[in-house]
Amino acid sequence: MKTTALFLLAGLLLSSCGEDAASKKLASDTEARVTASIQQMLTQAGDKAGTTSYINVVHNWYQSKVPNLVKLNPKTATIYETHAAILQEVAANEPKLVKHALVTPEQAEGIRTGYKKLVDESAARVQELSALATSETTMSEAEQLKYVSDLAEKQTHHLALVKYYTRRTANTLTLKEQKQKGEQYRLENFGHY
Repeated sequence: MKTTALFLLAGLLLSSCGEDAASKKLASDTEARVTASIQQMLTQAGDKAGTTSYINVVHNWYQSKVPNLVKLNPKTATIYETHAAILQEVAANEPKLVKHALVTPEQAEGIRTGYKKLVDESAARVQELSALATSETTMSEAEQLKYVSDLAEKQTHHLALVKYYTRRTANTLTLKEQKQKGEQYRLENFGHY
């Protein structure tokens, strides 16, 4: 009877160690996948300097003491990847829009300010998530999951907002360009606007 109890106890101890090792492996694999995805996005965007610091933020999250149920939630990866996509969107489009021939220096500054505000709001959400990893929280796992899920939803919406801002700004510039060409055409052919 004592031998059976010892085997059961040893089995429970070993299985719990195996699950812990397996969850650490899963966390490591997830971190590697998310990191590779972010590095690829930011490298394509030409942001080599910011890539290292952002990767450190991701690494700190996956090495934190946040419960694995929260840490390995796909919504967590979504938050980090969406922020990287926002950075990529801004890096790809801001220079083109600012250097457009019809943009005045004041308008260029307005475009830069708009993008900076959007990036700062996205970075604030990443900081909120990082704060969850660095502080002792009184939230239960269910509350943490809800919190992460809400952050991911906000971040996804924010990416759509950044893309909308890009489209709206580009369309405004296109309309100004068409108006200018139309006025030039009428002036050349009819002598008036």
